[in-house]
Amino acid sequence: MNTGIFFDYMKSFFLKDLTNMAVAAPLLRANVRTDFKLTYVDTATNASSQRTRYPLFKQPQLPAYNVFDSKYLESGFIDSHCHLDFLLQRQGFKGSYADYQKRHQATFPNSYQGCIAVFCNPFSFNKRYMWEKYLREDKVWAAFGCHPHNAKDYNDDIERSLCAALEHPKVRALGEIGLDYSNRNNCLKEVQFEVFRRQLKIALMKKLPVVIHCRDAHEDGMRIISQVLPKDYTIHLHCFTDTWEWAQKWLNKFPNLFIGITNVVTFPSAKSVHEVAKNIPLDRLLLETDAPYFVPKRSPKGTRWSHPGMAIHVAEQIAALKNIPVKNVLQATRKNTRFVYNV
Repeated sequence: MNTGIFFDYMKSFFLKDLTNMAVAAPLLRANVRTDFKLTYVDTATNASSQRTRYPLFKQPQLPAYNVFDSKYLESGFIDSHCHLDFLLQRQGFKGSYADYQKRHQATFPNSYQGCIAVFCNPFSFNKRYMWEKYLREDKVWAAFGCHPHNAKDYNDDIERSLCAALEHPKVRALGEIGLDYSNRNNCLKEVQFEVFRRQLKIALMKKLPVVIHCRDAHEDGMRIISQVLPKDYTIHLHCFTDTWEWAQKWLNKFPNLFIGITNVVTFPSAKSVHEVAKNIPLDRLLLETDAPYFVPKRSPKGTRWSHPGMAIHVAEQIAALKNIPVKNVLQATRKNTRFVYNV
């Protein structure tokens, strides 16, 4: 059983009946503090996330926002990073993405203007039936790249398939690619280095922006990018969850790098992301969901997966943290998305 699910179950178990705490305590001793004030459990969210610590009981308060207030805003947004293939597959949805939007129209605000669909499974590159249907849809653009979790699978055949997929007229970037040193990745660093470099060279050759996945690998990631790409190359540093100190290093090193923030910013325990959101200049920010992962904290009860329309929660939470109107966030990030992805 997944560790996070197990401890969520045990929490529910002993909270329902305090007498059960005697049973639960030995199992939870390594994870639960006796004062019940700062109790944490490790949960793994997805292939694009690092292991995050979420409090089970007392959580810090975040500035509140009301997503319904932004439903009819004139300022629009594009979800700059999502996985439509994973989203519909995991929900077992048989219709088109347009059908999906109609089914979930209550959580797709009028300000939603489209998404960048990222295809990072290298075995899908040569199977056009797995991804081309999404690109037939209005306001859906694409990025292709081999995820660092699949670096061991990368070879000449995969590279040829990748290059062919990148020729599609709706492709706007190469990615997500990069390095992942988390315990969820069993690929050797040396293998990741080689695959990362090969794909950066393809992006440079094809003059495509790059979407970077970097987990616990900042120094190596910046070093390799600097070795292959010009300093002013256009970069989307995807799903940033580290400290403001590291964010500053990336922003200072690459003047055309933009940091993507997901709905992790809506989680009360994600303090480092809150600091990044408060401090990042609006002209270096991108909104993303990484759907189907990272369900917003304020989403309707029972919501299991996120979708591109939920990037509005990212904008709202960042606006609340910065204490500025959400339209300022939407206008700036829409301009940034146009610069990076030409949409």
